Amino acid sequence: MHYPVITIFGAHRVVAIFVTVTTTIVIGVGGVTIIIGPSNGDTTPQIPGQEQTTPTPKPEKTPTREDKIRTWWHENGVKDAEKPLADNEVRQSPFYSVSVSAVDGTDSDNSSFTYMSIPRNGNPMRSDLNDDGAKFQADNHVTMSWSSFEYDTDVYVDVTLQTGAKLSDVNQVTVRPAKANIEKKLLDDKTVRLYIPQSNDGYRLSVEFAPELMDVYRYQGGLTLEGGEGHEYVGTEPKNSMLLFAQPWASRVDPTTIPTEADGTITYVTPGEVTNLDTVDTDIVYFKAGTYWMTNKYSANLPDRVKWVYFEPGAFVKGAFQFGVNENITNYKVTGYGVLSSEQYLYETDMSNGYKTLEHKDGANCHATCVKALKFTSTTPHQVLDLQGVTIKEPSYHSFVEYGFRPADPEKGSMSDAEFAEAVARNSAIEGANEQSFSQRVRNYQQVGSWYWQTDGMELYPGSTMKSSFFHTNDDAMKLYHSNVDVSNVVVWKNDNGPVFQWGWNYRNTENVKVDGTTVVHSLMNNSGATNTCVFNSSPHWNGGAFDYSDPSTTLKNWTISNTVVEGSVNCGFRIYALSNMENFKIINFHVDSWNGQPEANVVSRLTRPANKAGKKVTIGNETVDHNGIEIRNFSVGDTFVTKAGGNWASNELGRLDFDADCWDNWNATADGKPENMPTLSVEGLKDQESLDSRHLSFKGTTDGNRVVVTVNGTNMELPVVDGAFSADLTLDRAVNSVRVSAYSPENTVSRASYTIYSFGDKIGTLSDPSGDDKGAGTVVYPKSENFNPGSFDLLETSVYRDNDHYQFVTRMGAPVNNPWGMNQMSTQRLNIYIRSEANTSADVTPLLAGTNTFANGGWDYVLIADGRSESLPYNMGVYDNAGKLKGEVTLKVAGDRIMMSVDRSALDGVDLAKASYQVSIYSSSEDGEGVGNVRPIYSAECYAGGKGCPDFVKNFRFGGGKGIFTNESPYDSDTTDSNAIDIISGAIEQSKALSVNEDGKVVVPFVGFDARH
Repeated sequence: MHYPVITIFGAHRVVAIFVTVTTTIVIGVGGVTIIIGPSNGDTTPQIPGQEQTTPTPKPEKTPTREDKIRTWWHENGVKDAEKPLADNEVRQSPFYSVSVSAVDGTDSDNSSFTYMSIPRNGNPMRSDLNDDGAKFQADNHVTMSWSSFEYDTDVYVDVTLQTGAKLSDVNQVTVRPAKANIEKKLLDDKTVRLYIPQSNDGYRLSVEFAPELMDVYRYQGGLTLEGGEGHEYVGTEPKNSMLLFAQPWASRVDPTTIPTEADGTITYVTPGEVTNLDTVDTDIVYFKAGTYWMTNKYSANLPDRVKWVYFEPGAFVKGAFQFGVNENITNYKVTGYGVLSSEQYLYETDMSNGYKTLEHKDGANCHATCVKALKFTSTTPHQVLDLQGVTIKEPSYHSFVEYGFRPADPEKGSMSDAEFAEAVARNSAIEGANEQSFSQRVRNYQQVGSWYWQTDGMELYPGSTMKSSFFHTNDDAMKLYHSNVDVSNVVVWKNDNGPVFQWGWNYRNTENVKVDGTTVVHSLMNNSGATNTCVFNSSPHWNGGAFDYSDPSTTLKNWTISNTVVEGSVNCGFRIYALSNMENFKIINFHVDSWNGQPEANVVSRLTRPANKAGKKVTIGNETVDHNGIEIRNFSVGDTFVTKAGGNWASNELGRLDFDADCWDNWNATADGKPENMPTLSVEGLKDQESLDSRHLSFKGTTDGNRVVVTVNGTNMELPVVDGAFSADLTLDRAVNSVRVSAYSPENTVSRASYTIYSFGDKIGTLSDPSGDDKGAGTVVYPKSENFNPGSFDLLETSVYRDNDHYQFVTRMGAPVNNPWGMNQMSTQRLNIYIRSEANTSADVTPLLAGTNTFANGGWDYVLIADGRSESLPYNMGVYDNAGKLKGEVTLKVAGDRIMMSVDRSALDGVDLAKASYQVSIYSSSEDGEGVGNVRPIYSAECYAGGKGCPDFVKNFRFGGGKGIFTNESPYDSDTTDSNAIDIISGAIEQSKALSVNEDGKVVVPFVGFDARH
């Protein structure tokens, strides 16, 4: 006869109940039902998305030493997928139910409560934001369900789909990660049975039903479920996802994670509203099974003596915890299989502002003061945090942070609150702080419902370990900023923002980092212009971009990231802006099922070595000779390995590795069992990104290989190799041409040289402009959003070509012209080319197009407009005469740093372009309601910084350094005397002078002839 014991803790009492199990007994404890005995199961009809009366759950036995399965239930569960719940309610999935049974038949039909997260907890988006990261999921009613249980034997887990959809084949169910190799069986047309072996590490699984899958696309910078022209495939994932967290039996596998009186004094919190933990006078805070809430105006600021918070299985706590500062505590603990939910806090809830949401003005942020689910402050003596079992639900900002204690003594490194907040936010080294003396032991930790931006995963401090955990994130999933870190067996589900592995944003010394066995089960990463994306990422410095903030005195060395698998599709593998030197950096066994459907040019991998402000670049070890650089071994896409010797690594090949040329010897890509020796190859007459003066191309070269093939726009032609030499004469038929020269050895290894060659016809002339003058009159600065990449508004030259019955106007910029919002070829630039014919002798000061706030020192005849955003607006892309009449269409093409406009020669009939003069200027493109004439204003430095009542979006999406401030009505600028041009071609006249306001209150710019004439 089995006599289970149920122990119920209240604020001041302990009750032990001994029962003989002959029938079903249901005991309610703080909103949790503990069930003993048999049950016939749950057959109550379920209506998705609506509140239901919770049926009597399947049985759970209170655990004894002989038990092998432990589940739990909330009798206050509410099945609702749409709206916020009451404080005392727990959201239950209306879409799935879960039951757990022992394979050996000793313990069966244990119903396991199925929790659910919905975006923003069902609240509307804040009215002061255009997006908070959760918009796509909220608009499309995406949800995330999960169920957790403890087990100590092989189990069957039955997952039932309750949406009304029917299953006919077990292959309509996918279990991820695939490497778990979970056996599955269809019990009926809505239930799948999974066989989950006993494991002391547990399992973190996504159970995916075919009727729930949705295809996600990218369009105009956002995500959508609609396919079609211009919509780029991003990935496929469940609309209503279902996760299983099969947890090892803690008291048997890891008993030190459950507190007893021997560990210190204990406060047992009473279920219900909890707003009084700031005065707890014990070592341990213990949440028994039940429901607790802190409200949206409180989070626990624990006294310094508290060292441990324990969440018993079945505990559901709505709130957040900030631990105190105590140098006498060497071991903090947050443990237990309960749930800590931030659902009651809105995005960016600011504790310093009375728990109101952050006001986005004057450049404000709440990096240091936003509510975090778990916050620690370390001291000088070394401290260790044990973080085990807990599931973090719906973080409203970063879910976990540790700050180094800032002493009050100025001599020990004191700084202002603003400086400290900014330093903390960017993981800077804080003088006087001790974050280096803090480490974690993380295991069986989960983060779900990370819908908002800035919902990072885990930053691991020096000497930390992490294993057997799960992260659903909408920012950096794993932040590897510190030395001696060991991570294994982590499952990641990535939303669109941030990468999987992040070690950038700042330079630092870091060594001995080991990460093994990461599986990315889904990814919606898609931003083509982002620098903080891809699987492996070192972002540019947070203060100033990629190219002038690095530190060659710091080094990353002895890193190994191994056995990383991306299931499904992903946008890119690597974006590494090396802010510190790199030595002995290994990425081993990296597999991607497939790349997503975005254009290859937008999602290539990058490796670059930024310089510091003195112009000195960081270094990377020589991998090809010394084997101490970046080793990429066994990198595969689909069924094919990507290798340097195999020639399929380049940006237009399977590997998509667009690494800087000066990094060639710093990296290698090899595969076990594949030959590595490549033939020599030298090519003369070809230069990458070169623009030809005609359609003819000649080159020659040498090799010690036995065969050479040239591939032009996908067409192969074998070149004779005579005494190690070869040559070719070609005619190019495209504006943008891919030319690849491949030399093969007898073993069929290959060396390749790839080039993008521009050929537009017969050149008429070129207008040149200095680089680095994309500052308007000298004070203009770029928006902070990474969508406005530095140099992409820097005019370098405009060339004009005659190509049969068309003219080609080709403008080269100082950096690639990206298309972050998925418009027609480009999203942020608006390029104007004014043409003044030789016959036009007008000397009158003549206005350029509306919104430019610019005049010319004479009349003009035609203007060509290139703008990917304004197709439905007045003065959209085209050729216009000076009366505003549309004379012809412009066909726009953007490739790399070139903006190409093709126009029919008849549109410019009567103009001798060789003798004409030009005014070329570039602006920030606007949508309707943002600026006059599709031009965004350049606002004053004060407005750009958030002053004068200017909205927060100004600094991120508008250029600064002008004169006026933001206004809500046309012309959307309080001062229209200054030009909105970011760069112009001004010939012999200094640009800053040309763009200055003259004594008549106007900006008057010159016309310029081709280079040979000025």
